[in-house]
Amino acid sequence: MSVTIVDIAKKATVSVGTVSRVLNNNPTVGLKHKQRVMAAMAEMNFQPNRWARKIQKDSTKTGQIALLFINVEESRMHTSYMMQYIHGAQQEITGSGRKCLFLTWNETPGDDAIPNILLDGEIDGIIMRGYPRSEIGRQWMERYPRVSINPGGGSMIDCDCIMVDYQAGTRLRMEYLAARGHRRIAIVSPDETGYIQSKLIGYKQAGKDFGLDADDELIQAHNVPPESDFGWAIDNLWSLAKPPTAILSNDYSCGGIYKALVRRGLSIPGDVSIIGCDNSPNYCEALAPELTSLDICATDVGKAAVQRLFERMKNPEDTNRNILIQGRMVERESVRKL
Repeated sequence: MSVTIVDIAKKATVSVGTVSRVLNNNPTVGLKHKQRVMAAMAEMNFQPNRWARKIQKDSTKTGQIALLFINVEESRMHTSYMMQYIHGAQQEITGSGRKCLFLTWNETPGDDAIPNILLDGEIDGIIMRGYPRSEIGRQWMERYPRVSINPGGGSMIDCDCIMVDYQAGTRLRMEYLAARGHRRIAIVSPDETGYIQSKLIGYKQAGKDFGLDADDELIQAHNVPPESDFGWAIDNLWSLAKPPTAILSNDYSCGGIYKALVRRGLSIPGDVSIIGCDNSPNYCEALAPELTSLDICATDVGKAAVQRLFERMKNPEDTNRNILIQGRMVERESVRKL
């Protein structure tokens, strides 16, 4: 027997009218009552008629896919790689004859509001970047076929994930430098967690495979904004008996690294070579010298996410997969041969 709003009202210990007002996003419902209703609906897998028409297996499809960015910082929404994720996903969605709905969802503490598009069942699936912090939010997301784009520390929602292969990309950068005679290579990061962990695996393995110096003293990772002044990292590296001949970092950190090196009277690439990661053309080409960088092929990530979503929609019981997208080197002017 299907669950009704009467069942939800009993479970949440509220009136049927309160459940109805929650379903219609009526702002007069108090937060505590709304939270109880939403929790009961998620726990009992409640599907009102408008959802049942839209998302049950034999229903008519809406022809709409949500490209949903959840709790993503405003500054990151305008980065080159984020625009490439969006472009790749949009291309693949519209190319299939479907409509792409671009949405952002920024949760605030104590507010369990769920986007109407999830409540109304007006989509066939979700491509998501980021994830809800609340358990209720995650439960609502899990009602739909979904694929996550490049979750930094792994997705908090059970789903397929399309990820940049940062481990292989860092190895590729190390191999590129080794071929140009570099043996002592540092890595500088504005983060001690997230993607840097995958990069460090590639960094250390490449050090062993290519006979490079990849010692712990050459790893400078600290939780700071990516556009920070990296004087602390450069001071640490140039206090060593043998400073590095090359540095790996991400594009947005390289501006600060350039400045810190120039303050020390060091030239790029004369004294030290630099390689970025992400290949944000407007940023890389604005630096002097222009920055050689690893292109993470973010457009391909967006396309692959949509392709996997369509497979998931056809085969909802298929095992979740983590799919890695390989990057490529883009040469500019910041590396020299030794």
